[in-house]
Formats: sequence, C-alpha cells, structure tokens
Amino acid sequence: MPEFLIERGLLAEKSVHELAKWYSEQCPGSDSETFEAHLMVLRAQVALATPRPSSPIGARVSRAHYNVLRLLYQSDDKRLLMSEIGKGLNVSPTNITKLVNALVRAGLARRVANADDKRSTWAELTEKGTSLVETVLPGVGRDTQELWRTLSRQEKRVLVHLLAKLRLHFFTLAGEARVLEMVAEAPSKASASSPTQESVALRSARQRRSMAAASSRRARTA
Repeated sequence: MPEFLIERGLLAEKSVHELAKWYSEQCPGSDSETFEAHLMVLRAQVALATPRPSSPIGARVSRAHYNVLRLLYQSDDKRLLMSEIGKGLNVSPTNITKLVNALVRAGLARRVANADDKRSTWAELTEKGTSLVETVLPGVGRDTQELWRTLSRQEKRVLVHLLAKLRLHFFTLAGEARVLEMVAEAPSKASASSPTQESVALRSARQRRSMAAASSRRARTA
C-alpha cells in the first residue's frame, strides 16, 4: 500500500520521495525535486490509465477502442480517414488498423472507400457505435469528476498550466512547438503576476525556436 508523508506542509509519496533523493545522490549536479516530479508524473499517468471499477471504460469497451470511437463521434459525419485517426491519437498506422478492425468486427464502426483517393479509407461510426458512445459518456463524466474532486479548480488550472509548460518545453527542444497568442482575462489580485510570468515563458519558448531555426539555416548554408 502506498505511503504518503507531509514535508514542510507539502504532500509527497514516501517511496518516490526516497527514490528521488537516491537519484540526486547518484547523479552529480542534479536535484531531487526534478526526479521526484518526473517520477510522480509517470506514476500518475499509470494510475489514470488503469480502469477503475466504476468506470464504463474497461467494462463496456477498452480505453484504446473508446478513444477511437470518441474521436469518430466528435468528427463531422462521424467519420475520419484512418491516417487522421492515427494523428489524432498519436498512434501508429499498424495499431490504428488493428483497433479499427476490432471495432468493425464488433459492429461499432465500418470501413468506407474514399472516392477521392483510393489509397485511403474512411472509418465511420455505425448506429451501434454511436449508441455505445452516448451510453458511456455520462459514466465517463461522473468517473472523471469523482477522480479529480480532491483538487480545487484553481489547483487543476495550475496543474494544466505546469503540464502544458512541460510539454511545450519538450516540443520546443524538438523544434515542433507552436504557441498560439491568447488574450488573458483580467487577473485577480491573488494572481496579478501570472500573465506576466506566462508571457515571459512563452516569449522564451519562441526565442528558443527562433534561435534553433537560425542555427539550422546557418548549418545548411555553411
């Protein structure tokens, strides 16, 4: 059973906290907070991906198949090209083919030839597939709300920001990030500094991308 502790008013998972300290001792120049954050994100992802008894995902349909059904349900005419499903779920063409084949066998989806390009195929929801999505959606909503009710709306907003900032950093390093300009809402007194900090972070990301692009151009012309 996982054990948790409170250190300086902050909650931590004991085994992860200790493992992070061990890593920082073994890796000169590193800090335990980095390892602890990394390990906790990985463990949280595993916990979130594990079906809960109260969740309709797992009981009625697997998570992977639900994600395909949900993506089709959201789309115009409830259909997408196989390649679009792969991009939408970040899944390889081979795995998408297997997932769609299983849905077709279950009568939840059908394949439709693409009249404009015979090399590609549409995957389309059937009435049975549409009915299944509409049946499980309320349960998905209730289960998700129950799972996250321990965090306040502000805590969830901060968590989303931090995870987005982390992913932005990953994609920036790979030269794939794109930041959309957004008009910030008027800040409250308690968070008056947030828009400024946000702007600095986004400007920094754009500057890193510009520097990477300039470096790449210099390398090509050298």
